[in-house]
Amino acid sequence: MSNRLLITFAFCTGLIGCATESKQPKNLELPQASPADVYINLGVKYMELGKLDVALGKLNKALQIDPKNSEAHNAVAVLYEELKQTDLARAHFKKAVQLRPNNSRAQNNYGRFLCAHKNYAAAERHFKKAYEAPLNQRPWIALTNAGTCALLAGRVKQAEEFLRKALNLNPRFAPALREMVKVSFEQRNYLSTRAFLHRYESVSKHTPDTLWIGIQTEQMLGDQEQAAQYKQMLGQKFPTSQEAAQMWKGMR
Repeated sequence: MSNRLLITFAFCTGLIGCATESKQPKNLELPQASPADVYINLGVKYMELGKLDVALGKLNKALQIDPKNSEAHNAVAVLYEELKQTDLARAHFKKAVQLRPNNSRAQNNYGRFLCAHKNYAAAERHFKKAYEAPLNQRPWIALTNAGTCALLAGRVKQAEEFLRKALNLNPRFAPALREMVKVSFEQRNYLSTRAFLHRYESVSKHTPDTLWIGIQTEQMLGDQEQAAQYKQMLGQKFPTSQEAAQMWKGMR
């Protein structure tokens, strides 16, 4: 089963979805973006398009304009991580959080990076700084990452605590629901697993791992009809997935 930790950027990107824009009063003058911010925004957009070389050029330009821009260091760190340049990624993440400790996006991303390298204790500290940051308007993202990381570390009870906090803040947050499906299944609480699966289904599309858990859960609960429906979905939608291979193997 894959565990996906969520990336956050300074600007609204397709990686985590955008909050609904609220209408501004007509006479309200919003602050103009600085030249560095413009290049950061361009860099993130090119990253989304997969044009990593162009993105790197834009982000380096932002750093030339403003070497102390925490968001620029955050974005270029994510890019270097994508390029498998781990040392550079780590250095820029450190710089981002040193320059602005309350930068919840940088704290979240640094925590995610540390978790990916199995430095679980340090990752949790940075997630905590992210979800407790005063201006963080979406703390459930860092809480979900903290839960996912705790689950990767084998701390299932702690993972549940983080994820329930995330869902208390945003009950329809699909990534947190998806991780709670895993936590409930890991705890062999199959009725809870079913309930979280139903909540997840109401807000997002199934993935191979949610379907595979669904199959096993319904088999344990004795609902062979629902298990068969999940099997059909897994075989049709994700025929080449590892979960489908496990399913076919079990049916031989």
